Amino acid sequence: MIKAVHNSELWQRLHSADHGVIIVVGTGQWGKTATVHSLIDSGAFRDRNVALVKYSQEFIEAHSYPDNYRAVPWPDDISDILGILHPSRDVVVVDDSIFIAGARDSGTRENKGLQKLMTIISHNELFVILTIQNTSMLDISMFQSQDVYMIHKNMDVVAIEQERDAQKISQTIANLYLQRKMKDYSGIVHPKAWGYCSTTREIIAFKLPSWWQPAMSKPFKGMVMH
Repeated sequence: MIKAVHNSELWQRLHSADHGVIIVVGTGQWGKTATVHSLIDSGAFRDRNVALVKYSQEFIEAHSYPDNYRAVPWPDDISDILGILHPSRDVVVVDDSIFIAGARDSGTRENKGLQKLMTIISHNELFVILTIQNTSMLDISMFQSQDVYMIHKNMDVVAIEQERDAQKISQTIANLYLQRKMKDYSGIVHPKAWGYCSTTREIIAFKLPSWWQPAMSKPFKGMVMH
């Protein structure tokens, strides 16, 4: 059976919530960014606007993003964040989140700022979506006070060996489900469309939005991140 996003328990939970953290994890080039925008396009967050952290406005304008998408900077002073993000109205996307929430950068300004933001997202009714290739790269402790939804994409065996102990089992189970679906629906569903939500224990087919372009999966191409 193919379970579309809007038929999933994940969709139901997000649609009825007003805040939360969604982490999309998996090996590079396995559709993490596309999955993020598929989830947003499904209506799970109702009619919220989408704030793309550290994207360039030129990149947004050069591609066919919907009108409710915008590029936002990460502030030098986290106290300015609510002048950039809109409480109760935004979904905040932190793509390649190692640049802000890296496990080895817990003392940086960006990391400390995100930690502070995590303590107030429920008060400000914000959803935050992060993508990462491996949770060992992520300062995951900052999310422990929030409702977290984990979506797994395919991960190669070497990367699983580097995963946090708590995530190795979840990712191994995810890989088994994902590879079975890829085989059973080969030629029907694109292999990168599948994602396994370990929070709701279901495998979901994330259909690409009609406006999606392959170049959108590489928003930081040619950029040096600071």
